[in-house]
Amino acid sequence: MILLVQNSNEYEIDLRTMIAAFFVGEKIRVVTPEEVSDYKRNIFSEFKFCLTALYEDGTTRLRIEEKGYVKYTAYAYGNYMDRKRYRNRLKLAVYRLLSEYTGRSLPWGSLTGMRPTKIATAGLEKGKDRAEIVDYFRTTYDTSREKAELATAVAEKEYDILTSVNPLTDYCLYVGIPFCPTRCLYCSFAAYPIIEVESRVEEYVDTLTQELPFISFLNRNRRLVAIYIGGGTPTALSANQMERLMKNIQDNFDLSGLREYTVEAGRPDSVTRDKLEVIKRYGCTRISINPQTMNQETLRTIGRAHTPADIKWAMNEARKAGFNNINMDIIAGLPNETLDHMRYTLDELEKLSPESITVHSLAIKRAANLNQQYGYYKDKINKDMDAMISLATKRTEEMDMEPYYLYRQKNIAGNLENTGFAKKGYECIYNILVMEEKLDTFAAGAGGITRLLNIEGGKITRIDRVENVKNLDEYIERLSEMLERKQLGVDNRVINI
Repeated sequence: MILLVQNSNEYEIDLRTMIAAFFVGEKIRVVTPEEVSDYKRNIFSEFKFCLTALYEDGTTRLRIEEKGYVKYTAYAYGNYMDRKRYRNRLKLAVYRLLSEYTGRSLPWGSLTGMRPTKIATAGLEKGKDRAEIVDYFRTTYDTSREKAELATAVAEKEYDILTSVNPLTDYCLYVGIPFCPTRCLYCSFAAYPIIEVESRVEEYVDTLTQELPFISFLNRNRRLVAIYIGGGTPTALSANQMERLMKNIQDNFDLSGLREYTVEAGRPDSVTRDKLEVIKRYGCTRISINPQTMNQETLRTIGRAHTPADIKWAMNEARKAGFNNINMDIIAGLPNETLDHMRYTLDELEKLSPESITVHSLAIKRAANLNQQYGYYKDKINKDMDAMISLATKRTEEMDMEPYYLYRQKNIAGNLENTGFAKKGYECIYNILVMEEKLDTFAAGAGGITRLLNIEGGKITRIDRVENVKNLDEYIERLSEMLERKQLGVDNRVINI
């Protein structure tokens, strides 16, 4: 456990996040200086260390103690009440203090946000060149040159797509299927093992086919540019259920302006020839078949029922069905995997020749079984995930892919990132538009989050979230409430050009 002492909670989330970047999975206790003064010295042996942040006019005093003895100190200067100007300065000081204490530097430095490419995009919009943007990353956040250049390269790649859409007239559609063959060790999504809820799947599809026409009505004078059917595992549905869903989309939406239609076929053990034929027949242009690893022992460890042979079979069947845009997801840092395991997975993927590969860094998510069992798996997770990510970056480049999509999550070991790599012309438009939040995204299904832009003076000023309930039964029973939420969200947002 780690003790965090602070005389103001203004930056508590930032300090927690910075600590977690260095110490994934460690519990953090937060107290005030008054509370900690009552502790006896022997209580400090319960904590790995204590980080203290004392905010005063013009100066914040930082220190790290072990068992009550000061080991390192630092200062952050400026008005801590001016959050906009002070936050990055404080995080950088805390990062450098933790870096000195641990003897480790993190590739992203003090940058902990989900979307580092937004910083690069803002620079491009101001007319800055690549060198200036890279320098900003390095001086403001202490990022490595490699990561600064990655974020900038991705932003440049995204720029043409982002400027080709109109937030006033265009939108995206997400359809969530919260079912999977089994629950993976690292998964935190609101997804149900389908065998446990099989009796309710038909009702769920019925409910979707009522929500989708309403979304179409709300956008009756707009252009749908991208559809993404995700989950969970959409191909956990039967072929007939998938056909009902996709026919409903075809019947209710104007698809004439559609630029991309993705269906996740993520679990190879859920893929069948008839499902692939249905998906193709109803206009899907892109699918994702996600092995996560090509190592059989690891697949068993993470709770996947399929084998590497199943992955190869699914890819072969998808090619036969006519799919020429296939993505494959892999995860760096899975339990017991080393750099050699990652190398083998990449070797096998190269033989399968997908059009894109998304490389995820293992995240210890709060609701995942991995987090609940972290004490057991802690020593089985490779601490040098950055080497795996670097290898994947090099190998995808050898496969004629370039990074086009980048985001980060909380509790990734090593404070790393998830990156999409694609051959030229095969970048996922939906991923870019949703991650950069440049268009409305209407979401159908349990747990779906609709994001609505507020635009004033031609600029996006705020993004409103309209959330569907996550619980499967409640979604089915409370659909009218979900529709009303969407209507109110559309009616109440600000559009002022």
